[in-house]
Amino acid sequence: MIKIPSEDALPSGPHRSLLTNLHDLYRRAGFPGIKSISNASTRLNDNCDIISHQGVSNILSGKSIPRWSKLESLVIVLASLDVNRPEPRKVAQEFQSLWINVVAPSTTKNDSTDPPLSIFTNQDAQASPIAATLPTPTFKARRAISTRIRRDLQLEAGGKCSVPNCGSETIELAHITPTINGGTNKFGNLICLCPNHHAWFDRGRFSEQEIRLLKARLSWNQGRYSDSEIMWLGVFSKRSGTHFVHPSTDRASLHSLEADGYIELTDSGLDDSKDSMDTWRLTAMGTRLAAVWSDSGAPPINIR
Repeated sequence: MIKIPSEDALPSGPHRSLLTNLHDLYRRAGFPGIKSISNASTRLNDNCDIISHQGVSNILSGKSIPRWSKLESLVIVLASLDVNRPEPRKVAQEFQSLWINVVAPSTTKNDSTDPPLSIFTNQDAQASPIAATLPTPTFKARRAISTRIRRDLQLEAGGKCSVPNCGSETIELAHITPTINGGTNKFGNLICLCPNHHAWFDRGRFSEQEIRLLKARLSWNQGRYSDSEIMWLGVFSKRSGTHFVHPSTDRASLHSLEADGYIELTDSGLDDSKDSMDTWRLTAMGTRLAAVWSDSGAPPINIR
């Protein structure tokens, strides 16, 4: 059984309030072992994160401020063991409010000590005081992300954090659009970040548009897309719209954009003749990529 730290070790405040409520839930669950909690997290649905036994220990002992995905899994496991039999998801929603108060406390003053950062600067996340409050996670992606996608993401980032001038080789997979907001586990919605930059992104210090631009730069620099795919991205970057037609016989040239979740086929051509055309459309994620594509360093497309 893990005990809540003393007030000397963890003074009154949002973090202690979160931990006190968490230990109440831990008690009602019967003080399960940390390994059994970790094992139970592997059996949750695909939208839940897996939490290691060390991660469970760090959270319950107040040693770290967890990412929401880790805390959510811990709360759901404990709530499922609660003698009062509450609805685990509702309990998780209550804890999310407590967690938000820890990572982004409200203030009535104009707080200029933690201004928004530009991701394309030389600021070093490893030197930030935030690092002292964060856990030291290892590379572990959410379940349902295929081995191929994890491999491709690491290759895309060169095995390091994707933020320029960071260089950290301790990396995590970050969802650019959170799953709670409809984000998927497609390649196009994932990026490799170090724990610090991942936490900064979660806390809103980097915008989704900045991360999406960074993703676009990586895709262009790594030569991930065919000439046809680059052409269509350039077209949509320069013009509005979502639909386009493309020769059915050349469907394979759009494979990467489709696999990455940026486009989807809406109407197949009537036959396999050279004049047959498919109709495609940008997904919501593809629209976001096209919006930043012209700033990614990709060659401009001349449209008459």
